[in-house]
Amino acid sequence: MFAYFDIEAQRRTVLVVVLNNSLDFARAQNEGWYRIPQRRAPRRIGADFLAFYQTGAFRDQPEAQTISFIAATRRYRLMRRCELLPDEPDHPRADEYYYRIDVGPLQRLERPVPATKFRRVTFIHTTMGRLLTAADVKDLFQSDSPFEQLWSALREHNLRPLKNRIVGERPIDITLRARGGYLGVTCNDEWTTQESRPSSLGERWELLHFSTMQINSDLQSCLQQIGAALIRLGGSMLHHSSEEISYRK
Repeated sequence: MFAYFDIEAQRRTVLVVVLNNSLDFARAQNEGWYRIPQRRAPRRIGADFLAFYQTGAFRDQPEAQTISFIAATRRYRLMRRCELLPDEPDHPRADEYYYRIDVGPLQRLERPVPATKFRRVTFIHTTMGRLLTAADVKDLFQSDSPFEQLWSALREHNLRPLKNRIVGERPIDITLRARGGYLGVTCNDEWTTQESRPSSLGERWELLHFSTMQINSDLQSCLQQIGAALIRLGGSMLHHSSEEISYRK
């Protein structure tokens, strides 16, 4: 039985990623890492776990076209392909950047999730609870994702959220540029919203943490806190004030 299958773990975030060859599967299983091209990365790569969808390339194995394995994420880095795969220095994409995600041991799901109708799987950001109860890959999609609500609300107010900035060894869900630095916003399932400016990030960063519950129940308050933080950092690059950033229902 997978050790993390409890009530607390079911609220953890999961990023479904694609394995379409045995070499990448071996790297995840034996070397403990997975790669995503930066230019093809989804809007949000940060997650507590990776879930591996194995394509039809594994047709001779029972795991083909299913999610059968998951692994906890440990560290994120942005590296050039030639650094990730030094044995392929002449590859056409050798100088392109990839996210390297270090993971723990792969663990097999007791109930693999098949893709019976939806075969062209890409990246899916979901929760452990959905993964454990899904009858099909299509059940993993979240149409009401709090992260997407917040991202869209920021865009509606003419702000320009940036995706997947690596700070330390973890990605920031949403980054906003300010005149005096950067504001990072993370969306997770903590019950309280905390505001911090960790010394490890330097003076140019400020972080806000919002729970999914708070985004769902009071998006306007989240936006006002973001506006206030941007003012503390000298104002956003688009001249918005905290009073201007409010949620329009």
